[in-house]
Amino acid sequence: MSIIRFIFVQLIIIVYQFTSFHIWGLDLQEIAQNAGDAVINSPIIHLIEFILVPFTVAVFFGLLHISRKHVELRKQLVAQPETVAESQPSTVLASHWQEIMKHIDSIREGEWKFAIIEADKLVDDTLKNLFAGETMGERLMNIDKTQLLTIDGLWEAHKIRNRLAHDTNYFLRHPEAVRAIRLYEQTLKELGVL
Repeated sequence: MSIIRFIFVQLIIIVYQFTSFHIWGLDLQEIAQNAGDAVINSPIIHLIEFILVPFTVAVFFGLLHISRKHVELRKQLVAQPETVAESQPSTVLASHWQEIMKHIDSIREGEWKFAIIEADKLVDDTLKNLFAGETMGERLMNIDKTQLLTIDGLWEAHKIRNRLAHDTNYFLRHPEAVRAIRLYEQTLKELGVL
């Protein structure tokens, strides 16, 4: 550490000595200062200032306009859930949901697993239009209880689906499958698509 400090001090001394150095009666410090003043007061610098000032003002107003458009778009996206729910054909969703219910009423565990995975996909497709996130897990993290009252139940159902998808030895009991389907159904009803 002391070596670095010594080198730094020596550099400062050299710079000071050089700038106060006189050659044939010329003061290098004065020459450097005059050159700097000449550059600052040159017509080229004034021309650059003349061009950059209006450009900076234009960029500022452009950013202001983009910011305003962003706020408007955000408001439209917040208001969009009602239009998305109305625009989706409820008969298609209802028939898909009936198909899921047939699988959950089966006596085979494989049918229950299929029902949960399909219900999760159906809810995820609905959430994609309403909330930000790349995956369903990310979308669920972006939702709070003020936006979706059934979020806790949806998390519970999604965790069951994840166990099914990632653990091939996971044994799914029928009551657990039925509970997961009911939780998905509550969310779909709250979102107004069922």
